[in-house]
Amino acid sequence: MRLFIMEVLRQFRRGLVAFLFIIGHILLHGQVRTYPLKNNQSIHHFLKENPNYSFQSNLKFKFGKKDTLVLPFFDDFSESNLYPDSLRWLNNQVYINNHFPFRPPTINVATFDGLDSKGNPYNKTINKDYSAPGDSLISQPINLKDSAGSSYALSDSMVFSFFYQPNGLGYHLNGEDSLKLWFRAANNLWIKVWSVGGQAATSEFKHVSIPILDVNYLHKGFQFMFTTYTRQVGNANQWHIDYILLDKDRSSIDDSYNDYAIQNVPSPLLKSFTQMPYSHFSEDPNIQIADSVHLRLSNLYKDPKALQIRHQATYNGTTIASTEFINSTKNIGSQTSAVRNLPSYTSFIGLTGNQPIVINRLVEVRENGVANDYKQNDSIFYTQEFDDFYAYDDGTAEQGFGFDQNINPSNIEGQIAYGFDVTKEDTLYAIATYFNEAVFDVSRKRFTYRIWKELSGVGSGTIDDVIYESDELSPTYSSANDWRTFTPHYLDTTLILSPGKYYIGWKQESMYNLNVGWDKNYGYSKTPDKTNQNIYYKTFGSWSNTDLPSGTLMMRPHFGASKEIYASEEKFDIVNNSVEMYPNPAENIVHLSKSFELIRICDIQGKQVLEFWNSSNLDVSSLKEGAYFVFLSDNSKRFNTAKLIIQKR
Repeated sequence: MRLFIMEVLRQFRRGLVAFLFIIGHILLHGQVRTYPLKNNQSIHHFLKENPNYSFQSNLKFKFGKKDTLVLPFFDDFSESNLYPDSLRWLNNQVYINNHFPFRPPTINVATFDGLDSKGNPYNKTINKDYSAPGDSLISQPINLKDSAGSSYALSDSMVFSFFYQPNGLGYHLNGEDSLKLWFRAANNLWIKVWSVGGQAATSEFKHVSIPILDVNYLHKGFQFMFTTYTRQVGNANQWHIDYILLDKDRSSIDDSYNDYAIQNVPSPLLKSFTQMPYSHFSEDPNIQIADSVHLRLSNLYKDPKALQIRHQATYNGTTIASTEFINSTKNIGSQTSAVRNLPSYTSFIGLTGNQPIVINRLVEVRENGVANDYKQNDSIFYTQEFDDFYAYDDGTAEQGFGFDQNINPSNIEGQIAYGFDVTKEDTLYAIATYFNEAVFDVSRKRFTYRIWKELSGVGSGTIDDVIYESDELSPTYSSANDWRTFTPHYLDTTLILSPGKYYIGWKQESMYNLNVGWDKNYGYSKTPDKTNQNIYYKTFGSWSNTDLPSGTLMMRPHFGASKEIYASEEKFDIVNNSVEMYPNPAENIVHLSKSFELIRICDIQGKQVLEFWNSSNLDVSSLKEGAYFVFLSDNSKRFNTAKLIIQKR
């Protein structure tokens, strides 16, 4: 009997050890995770700031003449933003962006998700067990019967092609989700010609090529349509479409194109941060400046290409840096992409002016002496800003971050700490947090902000040195300040920080996912597929930064004199993609799709070089080769912006 009892105790101890090991493993690993977003704050803010915006879905005018479109039909979305071009498309449910896809063929894609054109869940429903139609993208009518005095036939070898990617940097699909392509026949019936089911893993963009083999498609009102069927989970279950081309004299087995392009936004000028206060940067700028500027280029040709790149930067209209086209010592393989570097520069040291300091940047790519088919995706304008905060993120959230409420016991507390190396003694007056509206409602949950000078067991830290803790708060959701939804928390005490390492973050008394913005495009040292090593989490026990997802947290410390931040800006009505310029690139004359009251053309320094009044035909023969901004205003005081490329033969 005694031996039996001892064996029972031995087995109990063994089970207890195993149980404690499992519990410890759960608590030490997989404690934090990301969740899908509920809506699209970028679209929310755009519509809030532009209440008069409307997508002109009935627009069927080509250069002022009412007609269907003619071949070729092409859109790689590189000139669109937020919504598709209404000159090519009949609806605007998809989201045009470059932060959700992973390595697209060219910069910008059309993203299909579970959100309507206003960025809200379809049917106002979040239910992973309920599937219904999601986004669609419908083309304008295209004339496939005749053009330029001749009729089309099947022997003209018309081919429809595109690239697609499941998931990308969004939340994963499953087998219940699908993407379908439809063609509209002469009898007005929609015929499904292609479909694919969802998958959990993200793959590279895949090429699809569909020959036109049915005479029923050869009519003046031909259209095509992409549709999705998806679970109703908001800003998730994403498909990305890029580089759509319909043209004749093509081979359906040829998946190459006479094109190369910029694939992503070039890296910041800073080594560790995307932004930082300029006065802090100026303390030791050589330490903060990145060794080089890198960007990814794609080559869609069937042959390797040695591409040249250059960049230019201006501040307050003055050029502060400019390079000639730099030859690459390495080829980019056929139908692939590669990172290419430009030398960094120090000419933004010593700039003066009020914050934010905004440096306008241009990057261009070319193959020496050879022109590709689509010049519009060969250049990109963007900015490097210095405001009063430190940031690792780019301002857009792909997912939400917090503790895993499905794994962790609900009755334990949790803490998140986010490290920043402060370079100058200054007053920390606010912490800005990008709160997502979560699939799980946490709007009434409570937490406190914390600031630590050191963390126990991290670096040389021996204790959790808390130097500030707020009262209990709940998440606040804001749609102010451009694409950002950061909400500021103003410190109720004067906190002057000397140079050194500090941590900002929060403490919560129970387990739930606070759903703070998570940027999937930036991780450690701006590498998207790695984790920011400055993020730590703790339940009980020690701090850890293992098993974190790739990407970075969207919280920012603000320094200097306290001011109102992330407030609504002056409203103005910008209408993107409602005007077409032809030809572009241009040499002598540019035609607009309609007349505008005022047209200004500026160079990349922002200097006006041409001005036109009440015109739709612009004489640009006096302009030198290069890239220009075009600003157009109509009688309704709405403003359009476009990019014009001048190319001399």
